[in-house]
Amino acid sequence: METVSVITGGGSGVGRALARRLAGAGGRVLVVGRRRLALEETAEGHDGIEVVAADIAEAAGRDSVATALGERAVRYLVHNAGRLEPVGPLAGVSVGAWRASQAVNVEAPLFLTQALLSRLPGGRVLHVSSGAAHRAIPGWGAYCTSKAALYMLYTVLREELRDRDIAVGSVRPGVVDTDMQALIREQDEADFPAVARFRALKEAGELEPPERVAAFVEAVLTGTETAAFGAEEWDIREHAARFGID
Repeated sequence: METVSVITGGGSGVGRALARRLAGAGGRVLVVGRRRLALEETAEGHDGIEVVAADIAEAAGRDSVATALGERAVRYLVHNAGRLEPVGPLAGVSVGAWRASQAVNVEAPLFLTQALLSRLPGGRVLHVSSGAAHRAIPGWGAYCTSKAALYMLYTVLREELRDRDIAVGSVRPGVVDTDMQALIREQDEADFPAVARFRALKEAGELEPPERVAAFVEAVLTGTETAAFGAEEWDIREHAARFGID
């Protein structure tokens, strides 16, 4: 049976770079995101990349992904899409903004995995995590909370899906030079007190290039034994050298 890799947030950054790496190695890749034009730019020049424009925070969007797969099995499901907003103190966050954050960062990965379970035996699910899952960052309450929940989803699903021959892992990519980082640098210090640090990282050229992160993610997906894949969260700063990534 033909297998396909599914990458959410495939219209830019790490998602785009990873899709092109997997397709370049001969794989079939389904890139998912809300912006069709950006997805088509990802696929340009790569015959192995297919496009699904869908909002996976909605059930209809997740259904569109399942429909596009047809009867094909999923080799890798990479939950790369993420939402930073709302930025600002939790004391002022609205219910609507909070729920929008959780819908993208928590509900979409869980329920997309659920929708594709019948196609996943023998495959791997990878959550793209963050250091924000493990420490409190003032102004990022919604993001930190959602990433902490995503981390817990990884650990629980890892245990629950093992007997179904579905491996679940998590990767921490560091501070990556993406559209999200550009949004972070635009924030007001009153809403995000640490904004100066992120501006300094950009000015110093210390952000991770998406292509390097994609090489690391590919190595985790394809170069680890099943038990090792889900045993711990893969941090690029700690584990890149293991795969020969400079």
